[in-house]
Amino acid sequence: MRDHQARIEAMYRRDKLAAYISVTTVWAVYAFTFWRMSDQFAASGVTLLMLILGGLVLFLNTAAVWALIRHYQEDKAAIYGTDIYYLDRIVADRRLAR
Repeated sequence: MRDHQARIEAMYRRDKLAAYISVTTVWAVYAFTFWRMSDQFAASGVTLLMLILGGLVLFLNTAAVWALIRHYQEDKAAIYGTDIYYLDRIVADRRLAR
């Protein structure tokens, strides 16, 4: 049981790290894109619109990932327990196939 809980915690930490990296990458891509396109936005007169829309997308994306992480934390045993069960079954099946 202790090993099972440690595996659940390790999977949760790995997923949380991946989520943080993903959100950081999205923010970096949006910032880079806005920076590279700022001259065209200014020439077209849509700088404020693009700031608002980009900010809205970033806010919603960040909020969704935050909610996902919170849900995973609340229901770790069910989410990761099922994954571990099937991963262990795959390993056992592969051992039998040898």
